[in-house]
Amino acid sequence: MITLAEAEEIAAGWARGESERRGYECKPMVSEFELGFVVWTMQPSFVLPVPGDGVRTVIDRETGALSTYPGVSVAVVAELYRQRRPDVAARRRTADPEVELRRGVRRRPAPTTAAHLTVDGRVFIARGAKGDQRLDHHPLVADRLRAIEPGARVRGTERHAELIVVSDALYEADRARSAPLTPDEAREWLRAAEFQAFLVREQGDPLAGTPARPCESCLVTLVDLAVLPWPHLAFIEPLRPYSENVAQPGRFPDRMAGALADAGWRPTHRMVAEALADGIIADVVAITGRRHRHRPSPAARAAIMDFPGIFCGLRTPGIRRQVRWLALEPSAAAHTADTLGEFAEVLGAPLFPLGVEARGDAIVAIDERGRLFALDQGGEWYLGEDLDEGLISLLTGDGPAERVRDDGTW
Repeated sequence: MITLAEAEEIAAGWARGESERRGYECKPMVSEFELGFVVWTMQPSFVLPVPGDGVRTVIDRETGALSTYPGVSVAVVAELYRQRRPDVAARRRTADPEVELRRGVRRRPAPTTAAHLTVDGRVFIARGAKGDQRLDHHPLVADRLRAIEPGARVRGTERHAELIVVSDALYEADRARSAPLTPDEAREWLRAAEFQAFLVREQGDPLAGTPARPCESCLVTLVDLAVLPWPHLAFIEPLRPYSENVAQPGRFPDRMAGALADAGWRPTHRMVAEALADGIIADVVAITGRRHRHRPSPAARAAIMDFPGIFCGLRTPGIRRQVRWLALEPSAAAHTADTLGEFAEVLGAPLFPLGVEARGDAIVAIDERGRLFALDQGGEWYLGEDLDEGLISLLTGDGPAERVRDDGTW
């Protein structure tokens, strides 16, 4: 249940984000009616309106579901929503829109993925599900998730937009039938669908809006349900690079150490490592957010000195989770000052980016205490109390991978 006070807080957060994007203040506006709240922003009088401005969003009081309407009067929007409300209420949703709404008051959605599925002329859209919620996947999707061996399952895959959008579409298909879709009927229906996914990042990030490749676990499910053709399974084939030229024998498990050695992990003179780290940090700090700046720490500097610009191409089922490519290159995650700054407010400690996982799917960051975290479309994840424990978690699939709750605990 969304209250008026919460709707006003949500509207203020939306207006703040729009003001940051546009470069001038946008005033939040909220009008309450019996089924929910009509929300929009008012621009300054000196701004000339352009087509598409003035969109009204209705927040459903009971569920938090969002609906958009053109910039007509509030009374017209309310009446249109009254007519549409029975259909909105009847929908079964995989993710809880109320959780995303409340989280969005103080946190931006990035990093996340937006997935679009067009089938039978209808477009379904989903984003990764963050926050404290349980996902309610369609049985056909849930069955396929359960069938994936734990070691081949990507961290938080059930929260990924690529699976949520398919579950939402299957629920809607079932609603129009007398009996739920069978697996073969679902494949036949989804085979003609058009599927796209895009990375959602901070403004200015080169990755923003680029195509997103589904994770290994999502690919298995999407191919099985005929959303994607079978050649996409090439992207889950194991890759196990190895070199015996290990920089520090005994520091990491053998296969992980060999993969890092193959990626270029070598002993480096301290003065050279310091110079490299300081240059990398300076480049990252120069890229600021709209509300936050990157705050380097001794722990971040030490981590970068140890691994300055390493790309590890290890991709394989792990001990408890799928192991994915890891680029220990802070510049690849430089456009994250606001994202990390907002997470730091929850965590109580500033963070600095160390790199990205896979093709930018996740941001890997270290806080001032030396703890390692990953931020992706499923939320934020605690990976280890120090750099080594965190890297072992990422590159062996063992060790911690605890989702950080909305109160900053795990």
